[in-house]
Amino acid sequence: MGKYQDLLAEQESTPDRVFIGGHTFQELDSNLVVLNENANEHPRTWKFGKKACATALVGAFCFLSPFASTIFAPSVSLVMDELDIRDSTLGALQVSIFLFAYAIGPLFLAPLSEMYGRTIILHTGNFVLVAFSIGGGFAQTPAQLSVCRFCAGLGGSSGLAVVGGVTADIWDLETRPKASGLVMLGPVLGPILGPVCGGWMSELASWRWTLWVPAITSGFISVVGLLCLPESYAPRLVEKKLRRVRASRPNDDLYTVLDLIPRSTGTGFLFSQFVRPVVYLIIDPALLSASIFYSVAFGVIYLIVVTYSDVFGLGYHHSVGIVGTDFLAMGVGMIIGTVGTIKSMEAIFKKDSPNGQKKFKPESRLLSAVPGVVLTTGGLFMYGFSASRAHFIVPLIGLAIFATGGMNIMMAIQLYAIEGFKFPASAFAAISVLRCLFAGAFPLFGSKLFKTLGIDWGAALLAFLVLGIGLPFVLLLYISGSRLRQLGASRMAKFEGTKY
Repeated sequence: MGKYQDLLAEQESTPDRVFIGGHTFQELDSNLVVLNENANEHPRTWKFGKKACATALVGAFCFLSPFASTIFAPSVSLVMDELDIRDSTLGALQVSIFLFAYAIGPLFLAPLSEMYGRTIILHTGNFVLVAFSIGGGFAQTPAQLSVCRFCAGLGGSSGLAVVGGVTADIWDLETRPKASGLVMLGPVLGPILGPVCGGWMSELASWRWTLWVPAITSGFISVVGLLCLPESYAPRLVEKKLRRVRASRPNDDLYTVLDLIPRSTGTGFLFSQFVRPVVYLIIDPALLSASIFYSVAFGVIYLIVVTYSDVFGLGYHHSVGIVGTDFLAMGVGMIIGTVGTIKSMEAIFKKDSPNGQKKFKPESRLLSAVPGVVLTTGGLFMYGFSASRAHFIVPLIGLAIFATGGMNIMMAIQLYAIEGFKFPASAFAAISVLRCLFAGAFPLFGSKLFKTLGIDWGAALLAFLVLGIGLPFVLLLYISGSRLRQLGASRMAKFEGTKY
């Protein structure tokens, strides 16, 4: 017991928070059930192929629901005509309401994944996404469509609720940037590629297929996931192993390392688990600062996505299908941003680990956000002051630059949330809550913003917003982030009634 407590204390001092399954203590007591690392039972010791398969499947879940969130963005006008929607804000709400559900889902799905495991949350959520996406395709009134879109968003948020936890479960600090970059490309690339497909579907078939096609694809991924996606949450794995061993040794007094740690139960404990993401935002200044910055960048991306059809459809007279294709500019930018961020983070990690002596701190992940702020701001200015004035390729290049910077920012903060906080799934969910509220709210005033200020000064206002919030927050977190995280951890321990 004492040795295990010492090992836990040592682990708490490092940023790589991996579950200690008791492998080193298995010879001390034959009744102690552990995850045998020599047999690759611990997720960190899985073979690379198994890790890659799990990561790819979670990435697919994380891609499809954001893809579904914006797939009919180019055809909002068609939806408004068929369902007799007169107000443009109510039309944009059919996109935004999916995001509002995203903000609610992780509040309870992320803590549940830290209690019952990742896979059951993913599979249940994806079933809900499929069911209500199909239902939305048959909607005959705005209310029916809104309800189906909201429920589909709740289900679709399951991937975003657990992706941070899964990444931390499987990958160590050195390999995590590459794995995170690939799996987390889905939540930001999905909203961009959705309209690419949705524009042509709406033009050649019907906007209803923009709901049915993601549902069909998600159903296929669900079947593959049920067969091939392993559970990655180590405490859940050790509990399952305990049940298996008890079946063969019913008379032995078996236990796991989980029994060596005092654990709370009851209604109050369950409530504290569900509100943990919100509490993180309220009492942890580091996570709140990172979340606000991330949310502003994400909200601006969704605003641009929803107003694409106005700028390129009305301004350049592109058809619905061509407007969808225009979204590829941002997709290219995000891929460039992902590759650039991965390379820079790998270089920073090696610099922080000279001669094998790791001096790494989570705040190092935020360095790539600095060029991200510059690129995002510059891309927005180029987009705003060239749209409807120059050839359409010029604002598209501006949007590619903007998307490159946006990816720098979001990957940096995502990894910071995973590595800087005790409960990575809840920390990631806390960011998701705020970012989805912003992503849902920003598109509601996007069209009116550009009509009032013009595309040029409307985009400039967004650029100043990213710049004014981004640089101060990045500098604050890089300089004082460690101290702020310690303050937040102390407050969190008091909230949960545990020892800090």
